Amino acid sequence: MENSITYTIIIPHYNLPNLLCRCLKSIPKREDIQVIVVDDMSCEKNRFKLKEVQQNFPHIQFIFSEKNGGGGAARNRGLEEAKGEFILFADADDYFQEGFDKILDKYAMHENDIVFFNANFINADSGEVARQPNHVTELIDIHKENPCQGEKLLRYYFGEPWCKMVRRNVIQNNNIRFEETNVHNDAQYSYLVGFYAKKIAVCADSIYNYTIRENSVSRINSDDRILVRVRVFAKKNQFLRDNDIDFFDKMLIWPFRYCKKQNKHDLYKKCVNEAEKYGFDEKFINRMIRQHRIKKICHTFKHVISKIFGIKESQRNPMYS
Repeated sequence: MENSITYTIIIPHYNLPNLLCRCLKSIPKREDIQVIVVDDMSCEKNRFKLKEVQQNFPHIQFIFSEKNGGGGAARNRGLEEAKGEFILFADADDYFQEGFDKILDKYAMHENDIVFFNANFINADSGEVARQPNHVTELIDIHKENPCQGEKLLRYYFGEPWCKMVRRNVIQNNNIRFEETNVHNDAQYSYLVGFYAKKIAVCADSIYNYTIRENSVSRINSDDRILVRVRVFAKKNQFLRDNDIDFFDKMLIWPFRYCKKQNKHDLYKKCVNEAEKYGFDEKFINRMIRQHRIKKICHTFKHVISKIFGIKESQRNPMYS
């Protein structure tokens, strides 16, 4: 019965059958956990391997897309089949922490629309803790020190879909979906569930192991991806502004800084034209770049002074990273 499912875990997959197998092994077999794998039309060789994986996990639902639509399309397809009271997402190359389901159970009994959890950042090659800053831990630490600021950052800055347990009614009632773009397809889902959630909870326990790979999609830059970034974050900032949310996502200005640094003048003009569609002209963008530069300099100065005089520095604000 549908109401016997507490959790639905949706996993988009593309050409990573071996890593997907590791992810699936990290999820306990429970009658109240629905696991959905959506294959985004992997190559024929990997689809064949995925069929073998499917045989080893008969309790898991596999969906094979007929076209390559990207991670956003795969996640949206999974949402169509979701029956759980709560929705969680995982990436095929990541995996859950042992015993994570017991942590979920503690929060499922309460009237939370979203529960934010912590994550471990793991180097994919070595299996050790990655040197890359862990922004999830940073956000949770900020929430401990300043709950108001931390809640705003978790709702509107934390852009990944994993490490969030979202009540399915919030998604259904507000028709929330992922954008089907080639990069940052999860941004819209994240800020919309953050906006529409009434009650949230924050858990410092890590339930998820995020693996960092050098050739992952999120680490590849191209002109078309730069333009998509502008559109996604201009649209996001327009939504926040129109709904009187006192928050501006600095990811909108990153493409402009990148274009100037790389002397990509034509691409810069295209980015300006795209941002203007959402009410952010070049003058505004340049002002935000200057403000961000000043804030970053001040934050760096504060950090240096703290080091020199041995003063305990307050938690680093990822908004200035």
